[in-house]
Amino acid sequence: MNKFIKIIEDRKLAFKISLFYVGLGTLSVCSVYPKDLFYGDWSLYGLLITFPVSLLSFGFRYVESNLLYPVFLIQLIMFFITFFLLSLFIKDRKTV
Repeated sequence: MNKFIKIIEDRKLAFKISLFYVGLGTLSVCSVYPKDLFYGDWSLYGLLITFPVSLLSFGFRYVESNLLYPVFLIQLIMFFITFFLLSLFIKDRKTV
């Protein structure tokens, strides 16, 4: 557990960007249908912006609109993938 926290502390910017990006995609997927709590026209724009990370969960939500737990699981996996890829490209500057 300490190793995981150390990884997050070393890559704060990648963690924050991936948390915001995947979080917006999750909220957009969970707001697609009219019976959803945050339903609105904004969810289409959110899905278009976060298309790479929300494609699988939108497909699952399209097939089975009542279950949200698998959507959260898919988005959690997408968060880890996004965090890993961003941490490869973004190097935080160390203050001396």
